[in-house]
Amino acid sequence: MDLKSGEQMAVSEENGSLSIYPIASISERPLEVTLALEEFPDLKALEYNIATYYIQGATRINVVSKQIIPAEQKRKLKLLRLTMPGVEASEEGANRISFQVLIDPAAFQLESLLRKTSDFSLHLQEDAVKSVVNWDIPLAKEVIERSGEAQRHYRLTIRQVALASTNKTIAKEIEVADCQECVTFALMARDLSRLVYHCSQIARHILSQEQKRRISHVIVNLVTELSNLVYEMQRDAVQSFLDRDPRLAVQVLRRMSQVREKEKELLKEVMAKVEDVDTAVALGLIGRDLRRIGGYSVAIADDGMNRVLTPKHRLAPRKEVK
Repeated sequence: MDLKSGEQMAVSEENGSLSIYPIASISERPLEVTLALEEFPDLKALEYNIATYYIQGATRINVVSKQIIPAEQKRKLKLLRLTMPGVEASEEGANRISFQVLIDPAAFQLESLLRKTSDFSLHLQEDAVKSVVNWDIPLAKEVIERSGEAQRHYRLTIRQVALASTNKTIAKEIEVADCQECVTFALMARDLSRLVYHCSQIARHILSQEQKRRISHVIVNLVTELSNLVYEMQRDAVQSFLDRDPRLAVQVLRRMSQVREKEKELLKEVMAKVEDVDTAVALGLIGRDLRRIGGYSVAIADDGMNRVLTPKHRLAPRKEVK
């Protein structure tokens, strides 16, 4: 443990043992990273590294070069601020640019972030399916554009998880019990991000059918029924996680067989009644994405089960009998 003279310490009890750790805010221990532009094959690779360091808790990220950084590259790098909450370009020179993370980790509780992402996903699914039902191309475009906001939520959430896993003070402030709970929060955030992805894919499938004829009322009703079912699964799965309710989680798990039956019913109708091949494929993919929303809802329910059903105390290792 890297301690400094005069540093304040805190004591906590965890799993039957005492832990001693320093009381230090993230601002007192800045995590600074410097990246050399020449070490990356292209700008996309650099952007990915910057985003990952942000997720892993860096408070300052410097990009430096042996040469003058072209203005167009700087412009593209500055756009990263839009994808990482709380990031600003704090310093700039001919051959360098620095990003500073200005947000206070204590201001964002993980449960609150997950609830907001879930609400975002539910609204996105509603509008994505509405674009199918009404064959509404402008709405499908808006859903796709809006889905990018979920990536911002995801990065901030995983950043909070990473900080809580390494800093007990932050963990306490954002109400994370221990590293085991950090794991379940990370799994939950990942599964929510997949829900958003499949909602946006539904809109993309409709967008590909812009010049095609509207679908029949029978197929519209089947898509609506399937969507309503997985919508309820997603809502209840998230609620079971936040309320620590394993009974509600089990109810979500049991509905997956209904989802498969509804998808099969939709596919049969599409194959029998839709003559245009492209439209039939798009509708089949929409059914698949709705099923996957149900599947990731089951995953979230499973995350909730793992959050609750954990042994309270670890057993001491057995002594070997000679």
